[in-house]
Amino acid sequence: MTNEAFSRVKIDAQLRDQGWEITNTNAVRFEYVLPDRTKADYVLCDRNGRSLAVVEAKKAAINPAEAEDQAKAYAAQLGVPYIFLANGNEIRFWQWQTEAFPRLVKTFFSQADLERRTATAQVKRDLLSVEIDKHIVERDYQTECIDTLCREIQAGRRKLLVEMATGTGKTRTAAAFIKRLFEAGAITRVLFLVDRIPLAKQTEDAFAEHLSDFPAYVLRAGRRFQDEKRITITTLQSMVNISSLPTSSSESRVS
Repeated sequence: MTNEAFSRVKIDAQLRDQGWEITNTNAVRFEYVLPDRTKADYVLCDRNGRSLAVVEAKKAAINPAEAEDQAKAYAAQLGVPYIFLANGNEIRFWQWQTEAFPRLVKTFFSQADLERRTATAQVKRDLLSVEIDKHIVERDYQTECIDTLCREIQAGRRKLLVEMATGTGKTRTAAAFIKRLFEAGAITRVLFLVDRIPLAKQTEDAFAEHLSDFPAYVLRAGRRFQDEKRITITTLQSMVNISSLPTSSSESRVS
């Protein structure tokens, strides 16, 4: 078995772990011939057989990021918004039309996850066109912060850092920012990390007051994920513990 073939075996297993029916050609297509006669390693489809994502597979010795241009050409021909770059050991996800670079993810997304992302993108609005809720924040520096974050997100940035002094309304600013993201259709769920459980409870109370339309809960050790809730609040240590567990469908949702 060649190195690339061995990578394909591992990728097949990773896809199965997320519920993909490898033998169902309406769901997963192998060596799919494109209009220019090149072949995409995998094409992932929705429940109606419509293409959603391209998977470019490389042997383990090759950095998946080196296949960016090749995968982008495949995605453009298929008209799909999502790309996975994989070598059996590492998976990178790329929403190539709106993000500057692929990002490392723990596993492939399920069919339902990709369908949800696609549906959300179709109703997504310009973030800056959504009014900031002045009942949550009213100070100029808070609204300027939120506007700046939104401009950077729309420019394709994913990693952003905000520093605010004690008493300046960090939680309120976060709540107003989250509400704008939800109302613009930019997100469907939020993971909010704090450094200790008492802060998680305070955050839950604040979100209950300011984000009543978007239910929140605190995820503690040994408790299940509440998929019906929109905002998960937990500690960094809880996330570390979850990440150390064997891969499961609930873990993939966090990823």
